[in-house]
Amino acid sequence: MSAKSLAPILAGVMLALACWELASRHFSGLAVAAPLATMTALGDLLSRPEFLLDHLAVTLQRTLAGLALGLFLGIFCGGLAGAFPILRPLFAPFRWALMSVPGVVVVMLGMLWLGMGTRMVAGIVALMTTPIIYVSVVEGLIAVDRQLLEMARVYRLTLTMRLVEIYGRALAGSLLAGATVALGGAMRVAVLAEALGANEGLGAALAVARTNLDTPQLYALALLSMGAAGLVELLMLAPTRKKLWRHHR
Repeated sequence: MSAKSLAPILAGVMLALACWELASRHFSGLAVAAPLATMTALGDLLSRPEFLLDHLAVTLQRTLAGLALGLFLGIFCGGLAGAFPILRPLFAPFRWALMSVPGVVVVMLGMLWLGMGTRMVAGIVALMTTPIIYVSVVEGLIAVDRQLLEMARVYRLTLTMRLVEIYGRALAGSLLAGATVALGGAMRVAVLAEALGANEGLGAALAVARTNLDTPQLYALALLSMGAAGLVELLMLAPTRKKLWRHHR
């Protein structure tokens, strides 16, 4: 990233910090923690090995496991609906229900179905991310150029070449965008599920901080959850996006 493109980002961060500082001075410390107090609490959390193992690592593991399952189910069901349009009305009620129901309702039902802990959190993340990936896959398949398919049939391209060069190119952009949205949603749902039905994870730590009225730690955990999602996107999705861009060029 060049200095020219980095400057607006730094300006936005500084503006956000300034607004945060003004809000902390205007409102009570129980409502808005000061940036310095939040950063101090964040440093304290990151310096504790038990927190990293019992909370941060657990949340990342659950989120990635649920996201992987959601990707698989979304790609599988989306591929079926794209290949056989008659299945789209069949899947529509499930897609609509999962995309419109509030996350807290899904968490409550998940606690009844799957109990408390990792299986519940990962299952809920998978349920909430599957329809996002499903829509991305279906829209990408609908956008496939029919003339390219006709050319592939005329020139008798192999199935592998059709999947990679035609369907893969058509799906790459929409699927990557869907995965980016699903990642942010997965982290939010995972933290919510942990806050309501788990003893480990960032959500569980958030629930304890809220009970103790520890506002700086509450804000620090919120920043940490956002940073964890950003780190996963930076390490996994950003390189894929760059490689895809070079491939298209």
